Amino acid sequence: MHSDYLNYLSEGIKSKKLTIAVVGLGYVGLPTAISFHVAGYNVIGIDKSEILVNKLREGESPITAEIGISIPNGSRWEVTSNYESSIPKCDLAIVCVPTPVNENLQPDISSVGSAINSIISSRISGSLAIILESTVQPGTTRKCINDAISDNQNFSAEIFMAYCPERVSPGEGGFGVGEVSRVIGAQSIGLANVLAELYGTITSGEVKPVSSMEVAEASKLVENAQRDIDIAFSNELAILLPKLGLDVEEVLSAASTKWNFHRHTPGIGVGGHCIPIDPHYYIEIAKKNGVSSAMSPAARDLNSSMPTHSAHEIVRFCGGEAPNKVLVLGFSYKPNISDSRETPVLPLIDSMLELGTKEILVWDPLIETSSLPDPIIGISDPFSHKDVECIVLATAHEKILEMDWEELKKTLLIPRIFDGRRCLEPSIFLEKGWDFHAIGKPLGREFI
Repeated sequence: MHSDYLNYLSEGIKSKKLTIAVVGLGYVGLPTAISFHVAGYNVIGIDKSEILVNKLREGESPITAEIGISIPNGSRWEVTSNYESSIPKCDLAIVCVPTPVNENLQPDISSVGSAINSIISSRISGSLAIILESTVQPGTTRKCINDAISDNQNFSAEIFMAYCPERVSPGEGGFGVGEVSRVIGAQSIGLANVLAELYGTITSGEVKPVSSMEVAEASKLVENAQRDIDIAFSNELAILLPKLGLDVEEVLSAASTKWNFHRHTPGIGVGGHCIPIDPHYYIEIAKKNGVSSAMSPAARDLNSSMPTHSAHEIVRFCGGEAPNKVLVLGFSYKPNISDSRETPVLPLIDSMLELGTKEILVWDPLIETSSLPDPIIGISDPFSHKDVECIVLATAHEKILEMDWEELKKTLLIPRIFDGRRCLEPSIFLEKGWDFHAIGKPLGREFI
């Protein structure tokens, strides 16, 4: 049956006759589902949220608007919350559900287990490959699928396993589903090769089969743990170098002239669904296996401390006393998307309030003010508020960078701006009478 199914998949890839289920229709799953539809396959998108499913049926999605794609329609496209009616029609199921950490920073794979169990309990017979894309520890794909098979007594279907870590970077050109390279591991190299052909139909990047699911799972943890460490070093330099009277950006630009230097830009903190989360999966499995990781926990601690460090820098910039009223520009964790998962802006605001700031206004042109959490005061017009003593640029949205700074300056009690993302040209603001400071930039010349 294994070879029969592989031949069936191969023929289906050539003819585009496969029906593919994509479970989880968020920032990864929805573009993935649309990419397979654009490639010519029949696609069924599944999400447990009825609200989301209904919005997608109506053609509404902030995700597609932000990355410039359209929600399909027609006979080859379906979205639903019902596994029982959809999984029996599918040849493959791709799982793209969240894998966060709990309040103790321990991995939470409950959504993966639930999705896989729902798939398997809905598939009574026939052959089906389940491909997990969510971040997990090595061995998780195999265990979750085997556990679900054991839990379903009337099960007679033939299930095949694979893991292909997602790598998209929402809102960042050149790193979408259609461009990124992929790795894929499966229960057999034959299945990995066939699924590499499948993914090769939706991306122009390389698709590399590896020897096992566990290799692919580990590669995802390594990718993001390393990036967290690299960013942490840049953030550490942003703390140290100003004490030497040096601007971190000038030093990093100088170091970047060496061919093998990997450049990162420091900032108020790291956010999103990968970098603040995935290292904890690595740290936890290292502990379980008797390895005391030194670099990854240190990097996590340093990057997590940047919002507090930035709040103290803002207070120093304001003469040692917390400004009474602050306007924060941007709330999402990265430019030009509305995704605010693990945004460092929230702990930055909390730290500012703890240091004595009485009122903090937030304007993010991509986020509805009603969706901002307490204690944030969301505003729809950054030009209509008086008595602001400091502007904090927290997210480098194009709509923020292109705003009328001179007009905004007229509304301020004090024309003071702190660039938390190193995306503004200081000389332009200084020439126009602003007080300007930035993360990693010395206030005057300070030596130790």
